[in-house]
Amino acid sequence: MSNTSSSPTLQQRSQATVAPSTSATSQPSKTTRRARGQGSAAPTSSSAGACREFLLGRCHYGDKCKFVHKKLQQTAEGTAKSSTLNRGAKGKKSKADSPGNLPSSSTSLQAQGQSPLRPQPNGSNNLSPTTNNASSSASQPQSSGAHNAKKPCHNWKAGKCFRGDKCWYSHDPIERDTQQQLDLERARIAARLAQEAARERARLAAEEAARIREAKRLETQQEAARRREIRAREEATRKALLAEQEALRNKQEAAFKTQHIVLGSTLITCGAGLEVRGVVSGFDSCRLTIRGLPSNANATEIAELFTQQGISRDDIHILSINPANGDHREAKVLTSADQGGAIAVGLDGIEFRNETLHFEISENISTDAMGESSALQADTLAIFWSAPSASMIATYSSMDDARAQARALNQMVIGGRRIKAEMNPPPTGPALRFYDPASVKMTGLPVDASINTVMELAGTMSVRPIKSNTYNLQELLVDLRQHLASLPDNRMKSFTTDLDRQVDGLVAVKARFESWDHANSARSSLNGKRLKPDYPHFRFSLPQPLHFISTIPLQQFDAQKQMWESLADTKHNKGPRVHLIRNPERRIVRIKLSGDDKKAVGALKVRVETLVAGEKLDTTYWHRSFLWPKGREFLSKIHSETGVYVRGDFKIQALKIYGEGKAKENARQMIEDEVARLAQLEWTVVLRRQSVGYFVRKGLAALKEVLGEDAVTLDLASTPCKLTIRGGEEARHALGTLMDQSLNDIDLCMPGGGNDICPICYDAVSHPIKLGCEHVHCTACLRHYLTSAAETKIFPLVCMGDEANCKVPVPIPVIQRFLIRQQYEHLIDVMFSTYLDRHPQDFKYCTTPDCTQIYRANTKTMLKCPSCFAEVCSSCHEEAHEGMTCEERRARKAQEEDQLNDTWATIHGVKRCPSCQVLIEKIEGCNHMSCRCGAHVCWICLKTFPQDQIYQHLGLVHGGAFDGDGERRDNDLQHALALQRQLDERDLVPVHPRLGHVPRPPPAPVAAVRAAPPLVHRQQLEALDLEAQLRRQAAQRQQAEVQRMREEYQRQFDERQARLIREAEQRRRGWGCTVM
Repeated sequence: MSNTSSSPTLQQRSQATVAPSTSATSQPSKTTRRARGQGSAAPTSSSAGACREFLLGRCHYGDKCKFVHKKLQQTAEGTAKSSTLNRGAKGKKSKADSPGNLPSSSTSLQAQGQSPLRPQPNGSNNLSPTTNNASSSASQPQSSGAHNAKKPCHNWKAGKCFRGDKCWYSHDPIERDTQQQLDLERARIAARLAQEAARERARLAAEEAARIREAKRLETQQEAARRREIRAREEATRKALLAEQEALRNKQEAAFKTQHIVLGSTLITCGAGLEVRGVVSGFDSCRLTIRGLPSNANATEIAELFTQQGISRDDIHILSINPANGDHREAKVLTSADQGGAIAVGLDGIEFRNETLHFEISENISTDAMGESSALQADTLAIFWSAPSASMIATYSSMDDARAQARALNQMVIGGRRIKAEMNPPPTGPALRFYDPASVKMTGLPVDASINTVMELAGTMSVRPIKSNTYNLQELLVDLRQHLASLPDNRMKSFTTDLDRQVDGLVAVKARFESWDHANSARSSLNGKRLKPDYPHFRFSLPQPLHFISTIPLQQFDAQKQMWESLADTKHNKGPRVHLIRNPERRIVRIKLSGDDKKAVGALKVRVETLVAGEKLDTTYWHRSFLWPKGREFLSKIHSETGVYVRGDFKIQALKIYGEGKAKENARQMIEDEVARLAQLEWTVVLRRQSVGYFVRKGLAALKEVLGEDAVTLDLASTPCKLTIRGGEEARHALGTLMDQSLNDIDLCMPGGGNDICPICYDAVSHPIKLGCEHVHCTACLRHYLTSAAETKIFPLVCMGDEANCKVPVPIPVIQRFLIRQQYEHLIDVMFSTYLDRHPQDFKYCTTPDCTQIYRANTKTMLKCPSCFAEVCSSCHEEAHEGMTCEERRARKAQEEDQLNDTWATIHGVKRCPSCQVLIEKIEGCNHMSCRCGAHVCWICLKTFPQDQIYQHLGLVHGGAFDGDGERRDNDLQHALALQRQLDERDLVPVHPRLGHVPRPPPAPVAAVRAAPPLVHRQQLEALDLEAQLRRQAAQRQQAEVQRMREEYQRQFDERQARLIREAEQRRRGWGCTVM
């Protein structure tokens, strides 16, 4: 008892130290027993990764087990033996639990080489508590409650037993230490197993990841190879398709043709290179109007109406298709006169898509020509005369009453007639004595009006009749009709009477004839004549046979006022006349032109049309903003400041200017300054997504090459991308071309980087463009070649490849891509003008001055100009001469004109070439004239010489090549001869004052004269010296002149040779350009 109550012993302190371990050990034992009671054979998670069933040799999961199958020899053996002991002691409360059996169990375990302290592989304590209690009882004496000493105190092991020595269970410090060691060993084994399991899992995961990566890598490589193969096939297919499309496009572009109206009304067809393929002149063409077309008819269907009749598509040109009455359309087609006449007759009234078509043929007129007035009927003669009427005079008491009644009675309608009342003018002759100033004269009264009725209306009783215009109207009408019907070569079609104007005291008759000439003959037969003495005189109204009208703005008329007034000068009534009708309300002016002489009217019509058309400015004066409100304000400002009217024509994209003299120059300068200012402004274009890549690769560089480095900016940071440009119309056209190329699959601009040499600049190709002939040019060089074609005038435009031997024409779409619309139209005009110059024997200009129409020569027919109505013989190119041959007409004209021409040529210093008879004029230079026919002419004697002999002729015959050379030589010769005569006439010379004069001795040599006495021969010596000096000077001047002429001839020869060499080189290189 003393031991129990004393201070804690060493054993108690040990038990207190290992108490937590004991508690931790006892709890898993209960869990193990509880699991065994349930009969669970599956592995648990408490093994920390190691398979307990595998350690026991009975895991049926095999390789699919989620725990580690790794044998630990000692652990496995110990675990198996402990499990055997536990199964044998399970559920038995017999002798095996007695303290006496514990040593045997422990001894048997030790005898088998197993340590009772070795933990189980799953980390739990499966050792029998009997073994622990036996060890504890053997090491310490029995305490109170010895009957429970065989069982350890789990609370004491956990360090929380509050019973102390009174506890029924054993408080063995050795067992607690053993438990702690077991726990540490279990923890170490668990940690080691966990590390091995983690390393195994990491290894397996790494192997799996490597296997997955390798599989992915192989799959990626296979996918990349497959994609490369697909891309290669797609690229090959795309290239083949692009090549096919490009070949088709090149073929289509090479075959592309365009039609243009030039010189007012001439239709030309152009092929590749702007080569003229067909010409239909205004003389040979006509205009067809097709009416009754369906509302949805298009140009292709209209063209098929002609092509189905065998007419080539190049011989027709659809001018317009406009809406007409109802649901129909009206088309105007330009074609040749022969084919148009046949079409108008053959197709008139045909059925087209359930509609009946009607064809009407008319003369071809220029687009700017004056329109012919259709309101006037030139074949109708209107005849007017005064209707039968009575006249009376009413007298009043005062002048005031007379004036008041005159105002009241004037224009009053009495008996269906409007009378005229006015103060009675004083008569002449004897009737003056009966004159009363306070009287009113009334005319136009009805014939049957009584005096009483007039008295009542006039308000006075003093009314008397006077001589009146009375006759039988019906008899006059019959006599007039019989007279017109009895005229020789009567062609009267109708005779109508207009009695509605009798209220105004007039009778009107309209007689219609077959032509204006017949109507004019009828007027001449009645002019100034009366059919009977009591019949009144007739008045006539016959429109001119030619009547045209045009309308212009009032501003244009003000700018051209002096020129219009000079055309409308009415000092003489003969010939055609121009009438100007102003309409300030509508701000327009109507110009009417009328006459009966076709030639005179045509010439004046051309002048009027020239003024109406104005002057078209070239592309340097154009900017598209002139069509906008601000641009129109600027044009109005020009009119207010300079008086010049300027308007923008949206159809031709150009300005037209109207004015006179210096004002037009000022207006041009203002426009040029404004265009330069607008060209410096920046404008922004939003790029589409599919265009951004194109401009990044090459479009931006191409624009910078054309416009300059500082004129183009590409903003890729903005969304969407924006392109900022600074420039005029050329910049906009270049950008538009590149935008179209960026949106198309096929692009003319091929990627650079090759060894191609531009055939124009002979340098490496920059921003290449390939034509249909496969030759590659610099974009800038090709643009310069096309834009300079208007100056070089070399047509057709061909490829310059193969040292200018390719000769494949440049397609028209390529030309249009490089030229703005105004430049292209100007190039067409220059091309056709050059074509006419090269075919002078095929085409001729109209004989009327200022008329631009042309006709085809040598057709042996009489042609009529559609603009000036001049009739021309296509064989001799003179005015039409019906009834005469060309030789007869030429002979008669020569007699009339030769004298006038020779007189004019003599006055103005003009001569005819002796080779081709063309008038030539010398402006400056030497007397060697080179005619365009190739003849080398002496200007003085008008003789022809070979080029290497003409200067010899000029020097020998005329004293030199320049004017005055012969005169100077003659003057020198005359001066020398005069001096010689002066010396010869002096036969006496003074010798001495005393001797006087002695006869002159014969001439002596100079040496002899010099040896004579000085006093005798001094004057003779001086004369000889002067003569010798003059001869030397003359010889020197002649030598100097010869030397000067030789140098001048050599200089001219060198310049000519250099020019020929330069032209030959340019022809060889195809008039190339140099890119600065």
